[in-house]
Amino acid sequence: MKRFLPLLAVAALVAVPAASAGKTAVPTIKSGTLIVAFGDPAPGFAQGTVRGNTITNPRGYEVDLATAIATKLGLKPQWIYSPWNSLFAPGTKKFDISFQEATITAQRKRTVDFTSSYLNANQGVLISKQTTPPKSIADLRKLQTCAQTNTTGLDWINTSLHPTKPPLTFPGTAAAYQAVQINRCQALILDVPLVSLEKKQNPSKFGPVAGQIDTHEKYGAVLQKGSKLLPVVDTTIAGLIKNGTVGKLQKKWFNLDFAKIPTLH
Repeated sequence: MKRFLPLLAVAALVAVPAASAGKTAVPTIKSGTLIVAFGDPAPGFAQGTVRGNTITNPRGYEVDLATAIATKLGLKPQWIYSPWNSLFAPGTKKFDISFQEATITAQRKRTVDFTSSYLNANQGVLISKQTTPPKSIADLRKLQTCAQTNTTGLDWINTSLHPTKPPLTFPGTAAAYQAVQINRCQALILDVPLVSLEKKQNPSKFGPVAGQIDTHEKYGAVLQKGSKLLPVVDTTIAGLIKNGTVGKLQKKWFNLDFAKIPTLH
């Protein structure tokens, strides 16, 4: 890539001092509790045991970040499952906040609120073991691409790549990764951190992360539109960035240099 913003560079994005938490009642759904929603398992970000709409023993960067936020606010975290395809739907949410590696976009902000950014990302290209790595956007255009529905990766395929074959779409990441494993999909377009960590966890199932596309996206946690919790969480995230917590968690859970992945032009 031309210039991938390092994960730790997110610390420079916000310099607002953290406010003291816990002195007044925090506006959560359940008093004393921060209900945190995650979606499909994502290596390095959030993984746990899903039973119905509850998650037990979650672990990952977003889990630790949510725990740190809850602690600063004097709250106990409660983990629930919320599917990706309903994340941006208007209406009442069953969670206070959701971490699902969601890129902040103007369209999505029409129906939900986003916190300030807690990670920067580009789109990545994960290929099957049988596919020759593309060296350019022109090469990528000739491959059978795929993406998860309602993602910025799928938007990029449809609005910028214009592949010779229509992209395959899947409601969840598990099905998309499976399609790459069996070579039904030659190139999955999904966020660089997600495909890189999936490849790291399952190195024998895929070809390389063959490239990335400069899209300069920013992840934000999702809250219900008009949530009174937003300014409190934003202030808390700013404090966790400033005191180095966010940077330490990224190093703990990722420990990958995404800048080494070539940018496709």
